[in-house]
Amino acid sequence: MRNIRAGLMAVVTATALAACSTVGGPAGQSAAPSTGGGEGPKVAFVSQVEGVPYFSAFKEGAEKTAQSLGMSYTQAGPSTADATEQLRIFNSLVQQGYSAIAVSPLDPRSMNPAIAAARKKGIVVVTADADAPDSERQLFVQQASDAALGATVMDEIAKAMGGTGKYGIVSGAADTQTFNSWVAEARKRQQSTYPALELVGGVRYTTDTAQALKEAQDLMTAYPDLKAIIAVPSTAVPGVAQAVQNAGKTGKVAVSGFGSPKTARTYVESGVMTSTVLWNVPDLGVLTVWAMKQLLDGKQLAAKNTVPGLKDPVEYSAATKTLVMGPPMVFTKANIAQYDY
Repeated sequence: MRNIRAGLMAVVTATALAACSTVGGPAGQSAAPSTGGGEGPKVAFVSQVEGVPYFSAFKEGAEKTAQSLGMSYTQAGPSTADATEQLRIFNSLVQQGYSAIAVSPLDPRSMNPAIAAARKKGIVVVTADADAPDSERQLFVQQASDAALGATVMDEIAKAMGGTGKYGIVSGAADTQTFNSWVAEARKRQQSTYPALELVGGVRYTTDTAQALKEAQDLMTAYPDLKAIIAVPSTAVPGVAQAVQNAGKTGKVAVSGFGSPKTARTYVESGVMTSTVLWNVPDLGVLTVWAMKQLLDGKQLAAKNTVPGLKDPVEYSAATKTLVMGPPMVFTKANIAQYDY
């Protein structure tokens, strides 16, 4: 088990989805801010974890957009999923006088007061990738709606199961609202559309890949007729997939979930995972910077917005102050090699 754990953590460090990640460098250290773009207003994004493919892809889109809009862009975040360190970085950017700051909160509860303080200073604050819905953020730039994400992953699992049988869910930390929303929507989809499917073992909560591996092993032991597992955060994806592979149940226990193409590619191509569900990460960076620019310029968002660099119109809900990029993407053997995040 020790060798498996060490191997898995090495894989995750190299390929984890930072949006849902709990991995990175040495504890207590944060990645140095990276800047780019023009010399106009200073805007920043505070990621959950820097130095991983997901947020590197986000930065790619964000920097290009900042430059095209004449702004200076900074991206920074902790090197591990450390909410205290993320808060420190956010507050540091506030003190440095940034005009607008976007953040993907690890812990909305601890971030809410800091967002309120930044707003009192006149700083534009938005959330992106993950939300702090009870905060004073002005806008949430959402990759796809929770309902669409939950429904899509359930559709993928139901298809792999043939529409009948037992399935399990291995999710991230129990207090992470984003993960809980995706799980809730997936279960709604199952109950309304696939009544012949049965969730067993409840929702298993994890904090890292090794724990996800153990929970998946326990599910397969407790339910020998288990037909599928949904892995919700990307740190769970390698653990769940590895557990299925180790058990010799490739093709017998289907796996899908929310993992970046780079994280899931080995398992998708080997057949352990039938698919992985996500979104276009560079485009999320594009939309986040564009949204900050609109707020800085005092512009009103329309119900549908044309965003330079994005193919489809982006919908805005004034009621929830949410800008939704579009529908989820499904990555399979047919297309996963095309994406490097």
